[in-house]
Parts: sequence; C-alpha cells; structure tokens
Amino acid sequence: MKDRVFFDTNILVYSFDATDQGKYEVASDLIVQACQKGDVVISTQVLKEFYVTVTQKVPQKMNMDVAEQAIRDFSLWAVVETSVSLILKAIKFQKQHKFSFWDAMIVAAAKVSDCTILFTEDLSHDTVIGNLHVLNPFVKNERDEETS
Repeated sequence: MKDRVFFDTNILVYSFDATDQGKYEVASDLIVQACQKGDVVISTQVLKEFYVTVTQKVPQKMNMDVAEQAIRDFSLWAVVETSVSLILKAIKFQKQHKFSFWDAMIVAAAKVSDCTILFTEDLSHDTVIGNLHVLNPFVKNERDEETS
C-alpha cells in the first residue's frame, strides 16, 4: 500500500526558495519522490500560506503570476478544503496536543485525508498521532551541519 503524504507549507516554500540551498534540495527531492511513490495531499490553508509567503515574505519574492501557476500546479494533488468540521477537529487536536491552532489545522487536514505521513518542520520530528507519522525532513540535514 502506498503512503498518503501531506505537505505543510514550509516544504512547498523551500522547494521554490533557494535561499537555504540545503533545504531547497531536500524539499525539492522530497516532493519528487513523494509524487512518484504515493498520493500527495495538501490543504487550502497550505495553498493560501504558500502564496502569501512566496510573494511577500521570502528574500527573493516570487512574481504573482508565477505563484498563481504554482497554486494551479499544486491543485492537481488532493486538496482538503477548510470546513467547519475541519476547524472543529483542529480545535480538538489543539486541546489534546497543545498545538497552535494553525498546526492543529494541518494535522486535522492530514488525518481526515487518511495520510500516513506529514512532512513539516513546525512539529516535533518523529511524532505519531494515531496513524499519522510527523516527519521533519530537515532534521538529518541540520544534524549533519552541526557536526561539520
């Protein structure tokens, strides 16, 4: 059985923003591998955050038309829509796990779409929430840099 993989915003941003070359390479490779190996899922929250981040917050801001095309490309993946039901699930996760509301929304979207892996740098690496495994793909990369 293929893993269903959920990408948080930061993974998508790093795949376009080469300011941190190590994270750029890891994120880009991860997206390619995930698309080849399994189903990829994101949420409308991720799409909104991605657009704002790449057009307003990164050092090398992306042209709005290019960012719009990236959104169109990402929308070919499974996209979890924000709904009242999802918000209520997120509130439950926020209370149970002491996540920020926005992180809880990401977890809720990953769980309702039956993802088994959530790639993010915003939650603790190697955390398991039911059948969802939270992984920070940059952990190994960061450890390698510390020992250099």
